[in-house]
Parts: sequence; structure tokens; C-alpha cells
Amino acid sequence: MTKTIAPVILLVLLCVSAALAQDLKPPKLTPGPTTDNQKRLINEGIALHDRGDYDAAIAKYEEVLKENPDNDWALYELAYSYQMKKDYRKSLEAAFKGAQYKSDRLSLFYVLIGNDFDEMGEAKKSVEVYEKGIKIEPNNHLLYYNLAITYSGLNNPEETKKNLKKALFLNPNHASSHAALATLFARSHYKIPALFAVMRFLVIEPRSARTAPAYKLFTDTLTGGASAGKNPKEINIFVDMGGNKDEGDFGSLDLILGLVSAAGMTEAKKNQTEAERLIDRLNSFFSIVSEGDPKGDKSKFTWRYYIPYFIELKKKNYVEPFAYYISQSSKLEGVSEWLAANESRVNEFVSWSKSYPWPKE
Repeated sequence: MTKTIAPVILLVLLCVSAALAQDLKPPKLTPGPTTDNQKRLINEGIALHDRGDYDAAIAKYEEVLKENPDNDWALYELAYSYQMKKDYRKSLEAAFKGAQYKSDRLSLFYVLIGNDFDEMGEAKKSVEVYEKGIKIEPNNHLLYYNLAITYSGLNNPEETKKNLKKALFLNPNHASSHAALATLFARSHYKIPALFAVMRFLVIEPRSARTAPAYKLFTDTLTGGASAGKNPKEINIFVDMGGNKDEGDFGSLDLILGLVSAAGMTEAKKNQTEAERLIDRLNSFFSIVSEGDPKGDKSKFTWRYYIPYFIELKKKNYVEPFAYYISQSSKLEGVSEWLAANESRVNEFVSWSKSYPWPKE
């Protein structure tokens, strides 16, 4: 049965027509079991792929598929290696075949197909694919995340935000969605939502290739509400009271952030280390947010999703371990020493964060 489907898929792929995405039907086939030898070959292929030797990896997967054409795992890895090789048509051929099987990898095949179309400049087809995937697996956060990224490329910020938020309701620990939402908020001049989103990202990824730009966004936003004036004792506070309100009214928190930033520049704080000033700023900001429980619109994402987490963080007295934990890749003096000396407090904070009950949509 599988052999009769493959030529049809190949013919459609060669046409690369609008009908391609439309012909992606719900799966009906059952994948074949993976033998021990096939598992060994696939793992060898993955190791080769990870080293960047895509051709050698592809040869391993094809060896498996000659023996077992219904092996959806080999089909997925084959499609992925072709995608990384930038041979998007062959990636599509393998991914379309894999998408005919009822398996736990189904959403991954849809992601591959959508990404292939995106890379081929067919963003609208990519959107079609992700939306079809969502109809089949409506609780898969990766489909919403990739749909958001495609909408971002189409310069559609509203659909981008909507789908990133959906992804985060489904998987609060998906770092990429937090990072993308923080960046979108910052570019759209939603300062307070950007701050909360990037802080959450830094809790999940305190040490990665993406940490440095995220940490810069965090510190720039946290301290950007004030600057030194012309006179030695003069401090200027900046508050944007006329910003967009569709994500909520953050005028009061924007003012608080400016005051907190200004307080960190006073003479009384000059002998503090940068880490100590950071903790003071966060403590002051979270205290006002927590004690005042701002009258924000709880129907808005930031008020409902991010702010309760940080209110609870403050109540649990985790501001200090939070500040040091997210700063471990920074150049702040004394961070590694503090983390080593307070391992139990850090572990307690991380354990609490991992078990935090995030809201559902």
C-alpha cells in the first residue's frame, strides 16, 4: 500500500503546486516496527547528522527504508537531514510520505513540511500546513509556534502574538516562544510585557547561545526608565503614558520601573555591586507589583499569565536566587561564587519554578 502512494507524492512534489498543501490528508497508515538493527542505523545517522555529515546520515536512513519502507522514524530523520542540507524538495518528499502514518511524530512531519515551504518562499502554503496540523493535533505547541514564526515573516504581528500565546498556554516551558514573544513585545514598544516575557525565558535558558541578547534586553528594559541629568544630583525618569493599550494598561508599572531605576542610581547605592543593585531593583519592582496587585485587565495575557508567577516568586522570597540564576552567563561580579555557595536555595527556586501551575487558556 505504501509503494502505491509514493509515486503520487513524488509527482505532486515535482509540480510544487498550490494543491500540494491541500492534498495533505489525515494519516491512515500504520508505521512498521523498528528492529534493533534499524534502530542502530538510525542512531548512527543521527550522530552523523549532528556532525554536519548529512549525506552520510541520509545513506543510513535510506538503508533502513530499503528494508522497512514504513519506518516513520527513518522517514522523519531523512526529511530533517535533507532540510538541513537545504534540499527542500527531497525533504518534502520524505515528510509528505511520513505524514501518511498515524504516529507520535505526525506533528513533527507537519512542522518539517511547513518549514520547507517557508524556506522555499511559500509562506502561505506553510500557514496552510500548520493549520491543517493544528486541526489534527490541536494541543501541539510546536505547530502554533512555527505558525507564529511564519506569520512574523509575513509581517502579521497580531497573528504572531496570538499563536505564540497559544503555544505558551500549551507548553509554559517552551523557551523559544517566550523569546519570540519578548522580542515582538519589545519591537512593538510593549516595555513591561517584554520585561516579563524575557525574564521567564531567562529562567528556562540561563546558559545558551540565546541568553546574551535576552539578558541585554532584560537589563536594558529594567534600567532604561531613568538616566543621569545634567546636574550631579539630577535623574531623569522616562514614562511612556501614551503607548498602546491592547496588551493592557501598563502606565503605572512603567512609572514604577522608572522610579526603581532612578533609585538604583542614587548616592546611597554607589557602593553596591552590580549584582546587589540588580537584586534591589527587582525586589522593589516585584514588591510594588505584589503588594499593590495592580488593577490590570486579567483578560490580557501578561496580567493573567506572567505577572502571577512573579508575584508568587516574590512571596516565596526567591528574588535573590532568581536574579543570580538568570545572571549566570553575565559578566556580573560574584555570580558564580554566590550560586556555588547557595546551591540549596537555587535548587529550591528551580524546583518551585518547574512545578509552578501555569494557567490554561
